[in-house]
Amino acid sequence: MNMFSKIALTGLALSLSSFASAAVSDSTDFRVILPEVLVLYHWDDVVLNLTADSIAQNDSTLTRTGTTELGTTTATIDSPAIDTNANADILSTSIKVTLKDAWAVRNLSNTNGVQLQLTNPNPTLISTIDQTSSLTTSGAVLESTSDKVTGSKTAATLNILSGWAPVTGDIVFDLDLSNANSSGEYNTRGASGTTGAGAVGSEATDSFLLTLTSAAAP
Repeated sequence: MNMFSKIALTGLALSLSSFASAAVSDSTDFRVILPEVLVLYHWDDVVLNLTADSIAQNDSTLTRTGTTELGTTTATIDSPAIDTNANADILSTSIKVTLKDAWAVRNLSNTNGVQLQLTNPNPTLISTIDQTSSLTTSGAVLESTSDKVTGSKTAATLNILSGWAPVTGDIVFDLDLSNANSSGEYNTRGASGTTGAGAVGSEATDSFLLTLTSAAAP
């Protein structure tokens, strides 16, 4: 009986030793979950400086002549009249302005991408000199050549597909100078200088507003 017990115990020990030295393997799955990302880059302050070099021209191509009798106290020279359309292409009352690469969007979405919308809540730029002269912005649209922009690539609202690579684009609008009666700076506040990046309340007076939102799920 004792001999049997010793043999049994020895067999158990060998059995445990065999299991202890056996190799066991399994694998671990590694996953990364990124949050939804909405990143909007844009210019905070823009200045368009129109120089006078190209428009400081004298209309001297026509000769003005007049006759009057000796001894008179007044004289009028009225022929020919000045052609005010001579420099129409230079002195146009409206010009197309493009703010090149004025914004960029980087987004990851579990929906149908994102939408970038542009509005022009404060279209009037007031002279900082006399407060009565003004310029007007109108027809503002976003423009991008990126393949990730679906549908129209020039519109007030662009649809942008999800993807880590940033999408860049322009802001295009018309600038009306017909009510500009003074030289100098024009802005929506009528006070010279910038409001400063991130200034409190600056959105209430800025010319353009960019809004980035998740698009509706497909």
